[in-house]
Amino acid sequence: MASPTRIPHIVIRSDKDTHFTGALAQNAGEDENLAHPSYAGFPTAGHAKKPDAIASSRIFIRELRVWSDQNLSWEVQFYSKDTFDDTDADVDTFLGSFTFAVADGLQVAGAGLYRYNQTKLELFYYDADKTGEIHMKLVNRSTTSKNAGATGEVVVEIAAEPLA
Repeated sequence: MASPTRIPHIVIRSDKDTHFTGALAQNAGEDENLAHPSYAGFPTAGHAKKPDAIASSRIFIRELRVWSDQNLSWEVQFYSKDTFDDTDADVDTFLGSFTFAVADGLQVAGAGLYRYNQTKLELFYYDADKTGEIHMKLVNRSTTSKNAGATGEVVVEIAAEPLA
């Protein structure tokens, strides 16, 4: 039996100097809209049957990684529009989230960045406002506050599979 043809993952990564730079108290979050450089948020590599076509704004998030100066409990939320959450359930654009406990943060030799990783994910993501962005919120679930600036740097990266 032949194995199915897999579409290569795209990687969309935040920038530690411009994304998630503020202080975050417990249960507070920071919204960011991450654009993919090849086409304002989404890949130019199309489906295996249409390799030159621009992929749609629909993807499956397959992997999630976080690098953090501080060992905190993180939640990464995804939204379909840059309006993010709303108290009106008819307007809220929440799609799903992933969480990391403090115990998930790993260092090498007890020094450097804390690294968090989840694989084998299957979150369907779509860009409903067609801005070409991933609408993401980073929430601090720890009792300890996230630092602002250089001592509170965080990078979030997703690996996603575009849908044809």
